[in-house]
Amino acid sequence: MINLFKGIRRRLWSDKNFTKYVLYAIGEIVLVVIGILIALQINNWKEQQKLNQLQTVYLERMVNDLSQDLLNFDNVIKDIEANQQAITKFIEVLDSGVATEAILPDILGFYERGWIISDFAPTENTYIDLSQTGNMKVIENTQLVNEIIEYYGYMDIVEGSANVNTMWITPIDQAVAKETASFEIDPNTAHLFQEKDKTKAIKNLLLNKELMQRDAAGHYWINTSLKGNLEAMKNLSVALKEAIENELKAIKE
Repeated sequence: MINLFKGIRRRLWSDKNFTKYVLYAIGEIVLVVIGILIALQINNWKEQQKLNQLQTVYLERMVNDLSQDLLNFDNVIKDIEANQQAITKFIEVLDSGVATEAILPDILGFYERGWIISDFAPTENTYIDLSQTGNMKVIENTQLVNEIIEYYGYMDIVEGSANVNTMWITPIDQAVAKETASFEIDPNTAHLFQEKDKTKAIKNLLLNKELMQRDAAGHYWINTSLKGNLEAMKNLSVALKEAIENELKAIKE
């Protein structure tokens, strides 16, 4: 093709047809420019396709993360509700004042469940990847980007609140461990005190009724706080997941 163009130019030059030569040269330049523009357009299209594919991969990964969060929300909330029931029964037996092994199952229930500090760890691998690599910009929908950032920002607040609550209840837990016979009944440590009389250990808890109830009530309050936060985050997760799925549909259309 290049040799053909050179041949045409030489023929026009040898014929001394300068007007046609100039017009032809201009036409040749225009063709070259058009070719370059077409090549750039194709290259841009290919790059955009790559970005769309990367965007799709990230959004699909985030949908999977949110789906996992929703499962975890339900599991943790269910655990919290079981913990609350154990705490309620424990406070009831403390109020009864009956120091017999008949109330031991409800006491054990507190140490097995009520004394647990539930927590929630979000599935945020995709968000961390987007944030640390700077790939957040591949998501073209800026409103969706803001919703994603806000969601994980709220999640940080929930985690921070849970940490504060844990630090708040820890001194009371330590007082219970130090001043009562809790270790003699707690299923994790009771085997270390097999020679101890369980009835005496139960009486000890009743003698420390006020401290035990304050500790149990503190755990109940923490559970209530976390459950409320997780239920709110669950609603946000459902909304964000739906928004991302809608964006994926729009991209693929």
